[in-house]
Amino acid sequence: MAELNYAPMRQAVQLEEARRARQREHVKNNYHRKQNMIKALRQEMQGLEHEYSRTLQCKQQQLQWREVAEALGCDESRKHSDDLVEQYMQLSIKKERLRQENQELALMAAKHTQLFLKAEKFCENVLASDGLPLLETPATSLNSMSFQPMTIAECHQVAIEAYQEIRVFLESNNYLTTGHELFGWSEQRREAPDHVKFTLKKHFMGTTPAEMSARAWRVVSSPQGLAGLYSSSMRVSLETLQTVDDNNVIMYRVLRRAGTTKMVRSLFLVSRCHLDSGGYMVLFRSVNRNRLRNQCYDDTFETEGEEDEWLDMFTWTLFEDEPNNENAVTFSYGGIVYGTEAVGTHVWMLEILMLAIQWETKVVGPTFKLCG
Repeated sequence: MAELNYAPMRQAVQLEEARRARQREHVKNNYHRKQNMIKALRQEMQGLEHEYSRTLQCKQQQLQWREVAEALGCDESRKHSDDLVEQYMQLSIKKERLRQENQELALMAAKHTQLFLKAEKFCENVLASDGLPLLETPATSLNSMSFQPMTIAECHQVAIEAYQEIRVFLESNNYLTTGHELFGWSEQRREAPDHVKFTLKKHFMGTTPAEMSARAWRVVSSPQGLAGLYSSSMRVSLETLQTVDDNNVIMYRVLRRAGTTKMVRSLFLVSRCHLDSGGYMVLFRSVNRNRLRNQCYDDTFETEGEEDEWLDMFTWTLFEDEPNNENAVTFSYGGIVYGTEAVGTHVWMLEILMLAIQWETKVVGPTFKLCG
């Protein structure tokens, strides 16, 4: 029986800490560059002021010589004096411009100093909390459990069967819809007593299916990234049980709604596939939970008890070229939501909309942007 491998999680934490350290160093270096630039401008201004004073003294001397020359009837110094007057005017204009620029740079330096201190404090707080979103410890410790690994062929078979079912649903016209869009998302659904099939769609410009699916995979293929998509009303714990290859990961999830003690478990495959149509699919599909078994004190194994509540997981994201526009992507987020005693279908549908908006924020960019 294969041992659980936590190396990918430790590596993810180390990479995130290194990234935040680089960001903190970048902010610090930028702050010092601004300070050095202000210092250089101040030195330049002092030099110009000194030159201005020297020129003014020369001008005063020239005026005195001019008066003497005029008294003696001599006009030799007039041309030189006119040149000095022109230099004086140019230096006066430059001095005033530098004085205004110095005030603006001083204000900018003060703002950068405040930003630097805030960024440094934020980085320290984040690193103090391991630099990543905190995930709850699963109710069942994985140290006392054993997982039967999946092969690449098994992962591919799960993805193929899931995609066939997805196409049947998407090509059917038997669905409900409000006909309205929310934040650009349109929806279709088919309701049953114990579950809801749904799909949300939105169009994104300036990208390709390969680029968008790659960004999405970086988010959803790690426990921290995937947990960050859920709303605060869901208390989520996630563990990576197996990294099959670069495009297939097995995860274990425990959900609990805030204010309740009822927990729901899921064991699922996260898979990224290149479709024959040229698009991409990221699939979340439950696998046989009997692959996850409790290890007893006598080194024998037993499967999870019947009293545990398990939730079948079947959701997908499709990234496809938009017809007649090669620089746009049609994104579809769909799935089958099953109601449980702890989490009903209506609660799940609201959670799905919030998850779609969170996904867009992390993968594409904020839905709302504040302009200063």
